[in-house]
Amino acid sequence: MIGTLKSLFSKLAYWVNDTFPNAKSLVPKPLHRFVLLRIVGMNDQYERMLRENPERLFLQNEALPWVSTSYKQVLFVGTAVYTYQYEKLFADDPDRYTTIDRNPSTKVWGGKHHIVAPIEQIDQYRPPGFFDCIVLSGVLAYRIPEHGDYGLVEQDDLRALLKVLHGVLRPGGLLLVGWNLRDMAQSLSQLGLLDPYFAPTDKTPWGTRKEFPGDPHVFEFYERR
Repeated sequence: MIGTLKSLFSKLAYWVNDTFPNAKSLVPKPLHRFVLLRIVGMNDQYERMLRENPERLFLQNEALPWVSTSYKQVLFVGTAVYTYQYEKLFADDPDRYTTIDRNPSTKVWGGKHHIVAPIEQIDQYRPPGFFDCIVLSGVLAYRIPEHGDYGLVEQDDLRALLKVLHGVLRPGGLLLVGWNLRDMAQSLSQLGLLDPYFAPTDKTPWGTRKEFPGDPHVFEFYERR
């Protein structure tokens, strides 16, 4: 019975979204999230990933808590149903946390300050040196063929992105980059793309690089020059 009602509410929510695409902008974010999480059940498919994926566990339980206490202004790139809880780490001052995603439909999962735009355009929304830390995880070279969605992979595009990120980070700021080795076998450092914008840094609890045995995800940490 509960499953049937949930399915009906889910279909209704999708119908409203398709028929009245601007209606969701009128709904308060907490209510919008409640409908998507509790009625539509959007997070159900990610429950196992959130419990078992070492990359997500590291980001949620280690990296972001450390970032939230070590850096003032933080930019988190890429929002989804499984990232909205990260903003709680900045509950002391929500103005410290900015999110950005090019997909308008993910705005509901963004922070108080959310930007709908490609990360390559962040310099159009924030002044030079605004951020102390940028978290760029699962954005580079990812592939979702069924959605026709692909992350940056060409070296010229990656270098251009690093230039933009360099501009909005303060000198000495941290760029935290996470990616899947199956999508991009070499790091930005190994590809020789960091100069003259960034350099690997060991000023983190994990040194310059964090790997997970038996898992293709990896993180590297770069300091803004």
